[in-house]
Amino acid sequence: MNVGEILQRIDELLHQCRLDEAEEYMNACLEQAHSEGRTDIEITIYNELAGFYRDCGKFEQSLECCRRSEELLDIIGEGETPRKCAALLNSANACRASGKLSDAYEYYDKIWDMLQKFPEEEGLLASYYNNLSLLHQEAGRWEDAKGCLEKALEIAERSPDGEIRSAISRSNLAVCLIRLHDCGRAKKVLAPAIEIFKGRSPSDFHYSAALAAMGDILFSEEKYAEAAEYYEAALSEIELHMGRNNFYDTVTGNLSAAYEKAGGRPVLKGAELCRRYFEAFGRPMLRRNFPEYLDKIACGLAGEGSECLGFDDELSADHDFGPSFVIWVDDETYEKIGTELQAAYDLLPKTYMGIQRLITPHGTGRTGVVRISDFLRKFTGCGRVPEGLDEWLGTDDSLLACAVNGEIYMDYSGEFEDIRRRIRVSQPEAVRIKKLAQQLALAGQSGQYNYPRALQRGDNAAAFVALSDFMQSAAWAAHILCKKYAPYSKWLFKSAGQLPRLGEIADMISDISKGNDVQKNIEKICLMLEDEVRYQLITDSNEDFLPRLAEEISAFADRVIISEEIISMEWKWFDKVQNEGGRADCQDDWETFSIMRRSQYYCWNEELLRSLLLDFRAAYDDGRNPIREKYGYMMESTAPARFAEVRESLPEISEEKAALREAIISIQVGWMEEFAAEFPKLAGGARVIHTYEDTPLQTSYETYLRGELSTYSDMTLKLYGGFIVSVNNEEKNLARMIMERSVKMYGYGSLEEAEGKA
Repeated sequence: MNVGEILQRIDELLHQCRLDEAEEYMNACLEQAHSEGRTDIEITIYNELAGFYRDCGKFEQSLECCRRSEELLDIIGEGETPRKCAALLNSANACRASGKLSDAYEYYDKIWDMLQKFPEEEGLLASYYNNLSLLHQEAGRWEDAKGCLEKALEIAERSPDGEIRSAISRSNLAVCLIRLHDCGRAKKVLAPAIEIFKGRSPSDFHYSAALAAMGDILFSEEKYAEAAEYYEAALSEIELHMGRNNFYDTVTGNLSAAYEKAGGRPVLKGAELCRRYFEAFGRPMLRRNFPEYLDKIACGLAGEGSECLGFDDELSADHDFGPSFVIWVDDETYEKIGTELQAAYDLLPKTYMGIQRLITPHGTGRTGVVRISDFLRKFTGCGRVPEGLDEWLGTDDSLLACAVNGEIYMDYSGEFEDIRRRIRVSQPEAVRIKKLAQQLALAGQSGQYNYPRALQRGDNAAAFVALSDFMQSAAWAAHILCKKYAPYSKWLFKSAGQLPRLGEIADMISDISKGNDVQKNIEKICLMLEDEVRYQLITDSNEDFLPRLAEEISAFADRVIISEEIISMEWKWFDKVQNEGGRADCQDDWETFSIMRRSQYYCWNEELLRSLLLDFRAAYDDGRNPIREKYGYMMESTAPARFAEVRESLPEISEEKAALREAIISIQVGWMEEFAAEFPKLAGGARVIHTYEDTPLQTSYETYLRGELSTYSDMTLKLYGGFIVSVNNEEKNLARMIMERSVKMYGYGSLEEAEGKA
């Protein structure tokens, strides 16, 4: 048997807070040492067990171990040596902890006499003063205790490796000063100790005493809520290292008093509980142990679990719940420190604020160290933010909700938060509308068709299934309309109740589930969904059967897909346009550019859009830039001299094409004049209307439109002309239609609202 290896293993188990294993291991080693006649090892283990039992509140076992250690020392003839002195210190401590104060004082007298024989043992002397101070405290001799601790602190701080001993002495000294009503000095003495202890992995069990002492100081300052935070952290550390012993009971009483003074114990949602736990233990651990990687680490709580959605309640605490957090790292960082990070996380307290972390096999992998790529792969289907229509169409909204829910507690680089932001906002509009069409079709099929027909047949089971399908699809569609990812079914309806404008749907679904006015509520829900679709200008159809309405919505999604390809090509060409005065600010403003172009193209029909897309593809193949050509045509009015220079490079406009173009322009200028009369403020913020108002610095709506139509192919211009005639025949105003889309993309509810705020 190797005593060094045994002590190392005991330290490992205790540092990892595996108390039962540590006790079992020490007793096994004790039996083996006895059977092999290794008295020296028996003495060492008895001393270790004595301290272990004392800290765990098992005082009789502690005293027995001390007695056996002393007996063995006598048997081998150990006299007045440092080892004998250390053993007697253990015995003195055991007596003090078990309330046998007189016996303890007798031990300290013997120890003092021994210490005079080896003054070089300063560490042992500091331990003597620290432990004697605890005895003085138990006896109520606070001045004596203070004197001992000041001597212990002096010894520790002149020692090159006395940082922890200094922190221990400071913590104990602070307790004395508090009892002597010198809280001001106690706070100054204690603050460095807390900094020494904070964030160590594994933590030092003396940290609990420092935390409890700071709680006492804050309590005396009537800062009861802050005191409670320190008491809560102290209890976590006590339970981690020593279990629920008498010190735990004392601090629990102090905590109750603090909460009573503070107005009661707070009832925390899971996310807030975890945030406080992270601030108490997680952030300090990361700062101390991984300082060079802080900008590579993100921490928080997100993913699966009701607490990530903010919907947790009393029932949620029965599984996969409790103080915890996630540490997200990229693949490179994981390869470097992933194992060490997880080990440090595992050494943190398992309880906080009276709640123990409960993890079932189903819930493993939700907390602790997680690769960002694995997190994204689980919820997006790929190890990154989805790209392109196909990848986005393959996503599940309930999984996307897991990727963006919860809270981030630390992300110094902001990279992980940016990933989550992009998942929230980057889903293509066409994908959102396709998903909407699918859910509306399901809602209509199940609620408007299958449910009443099942009732007519007397098939109550089929009616029940149809009703269930309707409620789920309707709630899902409501989330899509509100541009929010719907959570998994358990929380789908609770989430629906929080949706803007459509939250009432959740109440109707609740009524349906109770059998109240089922058919009436189905009709009301369908009408609300239809009205919201029209409000968002996804369709202006009056169709009230959702499956047929879904077909029109899906067709609009197809138009959006074509529009986005057109706009993408335009933006690339626009970026390459060279202006007379240098690069224009608008060439770096994608948001404004995309809103302006979407507002226009989303109003077009599919045939017209496909024709323009063919024009653009042909231009790309020929190496032409239609945007440069558009601005070239516009210069005929705004910069005639420059136009003369570039005229030969522009495609020729036939008389027939020019005539059609001007006929179209006359209609659209009339529409813009009507719009300006109705909404003068909005119109005033846009271009002037007429070509005669052009200046070198100002291009009118009419001139801009002329330049754009001049770039269209003959086929596209004819289709566009037919489109304009159809809009006119329906007595609609395309300028108004485009502006209405534009203001809604900017977040206004209507043209009237935007006009009022212009």
